[in-house]
Amino acid sequence: MAITYHLWLKPSGKVYDILVKTMAELSKAYQGPFFEPHVTLLGSLPGTEVEISARSSQLGTSLQPFDIQLTEPGYGDQYFQCVFLKAQETPAMMNAHELARRLFVKDTNPFMPHLSLLYGHYSIELQDKIAATLPETLRLSFTVDKFDLIRARSEDPKDWIPILTVPLSR
Repeated sequence: MAITYHLWLKPSGKVYDILVKTMAELSKAYQGPFFEPHVTLLGSLPGTEVEISARSSQLGTSLQPFDIQLTEPGYGDQYFQCVFLKAQETPAMMNAHELARRLFVKDTNPFMPHLSLLYGHYSIELQDKIAATLPETLRLSFTVDKFDLIRARSEDPKDWIPILTVPLSR
C-alpha cells in the first residue's frame, strides 16, 4: 500500500480520555484494532509530503477554532465506518471541510463528519446492537484549535503517525 495522508480533528483532555476508554473497551470486546479518537476532516490527500505539509499550514491560517458536537451513534458497511458517532454538520465544520477540499482535492464526494469508535466488518445486527448500547454520555462536545496531518503507511492504525500539528489561527 502506498503512503497516504489525512487531516484529523482530535479531541483533548477529558473528552479524549472518555472516548479512548470507550474505544479501548469496544476494540477489546470485538477484537478490532485500537486507534486514536478523531474526526477526519479530509483523507487520502494527493501530493508529496512537502506539498501536503505546506497546504496544511495554509489551511490552518484560514480557519479559526470551532466546536465539534458528537450526536447520535451510527454504523456503516465500510471498515473504517463500522460504528461511529455522527458529528453535527455545523457551518464551521462544513466550512473547514470545504476549505480543505479546495486546497487539496477539488472532488465532490459527500462529507459525513463522524468519529469512529470501532473499525471492522461485522454483521449489521451486531453493529446495530453495539450502536444501540452506546451511552448518551458519549454525545460530547469539544473545541478544535488545531489539526494533525497523519501519515499512514498501511491501513493498520499502528502505522498511522502524526507528522505535523497545525494551529487554527484566524
